[in-house]
Amino acid sequence: MRTFLGISIPDEVKEQLTSICYGLPDIKWVDEENFHITLVFLGEQTQEEVDRISDFCSEISVSNFDLELRSVGVFGKQKSPSILFAEVKQNPHLLQLQKILDSGLRKRGIQPERQEYHPHVTIGRFKNFYNAKISPYLEEFSDFSSSSFAVSEFHIYSSRSSANGPIYRIEESFSLLPSYKDYGKTN
Repeated sequence: MRTFLGISIPDEVKEQLTSICYGLPDIKWVDEENFHITLVFLGEQTQEEVDRISDFCSEISVSNFDLELRSVGVFGKQKSPSILFAEVKQNPHLLQLQKILDSGLRKRGIQPERQEYHPHVTIGRFKNFYNAKISPYLEEFSDFSSSSFAVSEFHIYSSRSSANGPIYRIEESFSLLPSYKDYGKTN
C-alpha cells in the first residue's frame, strides 16, 4: 500500500483553496477532498509495516496547534514546474511533529523519503507547462491567506492511482494532546 502520514484540511479552508483553483491552462486541479498536508511520505508499505507505523504513531505525545496557509508557489524546474501549491505558514509545532515522526520511523527501520521538508498543500499538477500564465497567477495570489485552523490529529493515508489522479484515504487517525490554551475550556 502506498502510504504517507499527513494532516487533513477543514472544509472551510478547502473552500478557500478551491476559490483560487482557476485561470491556468494545462493544469489538473486537485479535487478538494484530496487537499492535505503531508508530514512524512513513506511510499509502498506492507500491511506489517503499516501496523508498525501505526504502533509508533499511537505513542506520539505532541500538543495540538494551529496552522494557516499563505501564498502560492511551484515545485519543479523554473521553466517547467510540475506542482502548484499553497504554502503552510511557518510553524515550529508542525516542524517538531514532522521531525519526531520522520526520525522515529527511521529508528524503527522504516525509511521515509528523504527530502527537505517544505510544508504545503498541492492544489494542481501541470500537464503541459505554458510559462506566460504562471507569473501573473503567482503574483495575483501572492497574498493568499487561509483561515487559521486547529490541528488536533494526524493520519495514516493510503494513496491509490486512478484515471482521474490519485485517491487518498485516511486509514487511521492519531490524536494530539490538548495544548495549554485548551485547559480550562468546558465542552
